[in-house]
Amino acid sequence: MKISSIIRFYEELNRYIHKSDQKTDISVNIEKGTTVGALIESLGPPGAAVDLILVNGKPEGFDYILRDNDRVSVYPVFERLNIESVSMIPHSPLRRLTFVCDIHLGRLAKYLRMLGFDTLYSNRYNDDQLIRISNAQNRILLSRDRQLIQDKHVTRRYLISHTDPEEQIREIVSYFDLKNNIAPMTRCLKCNGLVRPVAKEAVRPQVDKPVFERNEKFSECMECGKLYWKGSHYDAMMGWIRKVLGSDKKNSRIL
Repeated sequence: MKISSIIRFYEELNRYIHKSDQKTDISVNIEKGTTVGALIESLGPPGAAVDLILVNGKPEGFDYILRDNDRVSVYPVFERLNIESVSMIPHSPLRRLTFVCDIHLGRLAKYLRMLGFDTLYSNRYNDDQLIRISNAQNRILLSRDRQLIQDKHVTRRYLISHTDPEEQIREIVSYFDLKNNIAPMTRCLKCNGLVRPVAKEAVRPQVDKPVFERNEKFSECMECGKLYWKGSHYDAMMGWIRKVLGSDKKNSRIL
């Protein structure tokens, strides 16, 4: 016996469904006894990408059995909002956003570290390793590979739209609302380790004399020992950040 329902997907969940069905109500005819979870996955979005399901305006879980004329609204994972009191889906929203990038997103990983965000990257990671790292460390997996992102074992993911790295970093900062959390020179660009201030005298043997004499403040990566200071490279980096994030003001909060 067939029944009819209407379903609509919101935000990035639309990337998983047919283009003609994006951002609109989808009328479906399904077998009586079909669960809302089965319907969602039959249309493309993996269950792990879903954080909230409303059926006729009421929160429901994946095991809800659809009835004739039900209206279903499906929302993506809320990485920044706590909806535990509303959602019937056993997710835990992230409190501190961390990332892992696939092998094709090396430049994006560097940019995220430049902005101060904990981002793992290696050109040796295969898909299975990326999924394990993402799940074990509760990191958001970033990729342009739709097949990888749709893997049922991935619990936190984001499908990158753009091919240009500068557009990619704008996309991530905008989507996850990261602009007010930017902290330049707090992550090592080389290894992702935390960067902390170090006494000037301690770095004397490691830097050229002109660099030592021109600068009063130095920082050191706690993992690999790489040194940082606010030289011309720092000014160039801050100028790049202002350009990429659309802020030309010298007193911008990103400073």
